[in-house]
Amino acid sequence: MAKIFKHRTDVAYFDYKDFKTLQRYVDQYGRIETRKKTGLTESQQRRLAIAIKRARHLALMPFVAKA
Repeated sequence: MAKIFKHRTDVAYFDYKDFKTLQRYVDQYGRIETRKKTGLTESQQRRLAIAIKRARHLALMPFVAKA
């Protein structure tokens, strides 16, 4: 599998209000991409997941993609 990003990450901090950036880490079905695809470290991946879940809870991002 190829990584999505060439560099580890160009984002220093994942903010739940920045849903445009968070959408890059979600696949077409609305699932969070794995570490193998994103190239993030474990702690960065956890912070990313928390930010995505907060954005979903506040209705900034959908829980599932439109079918």
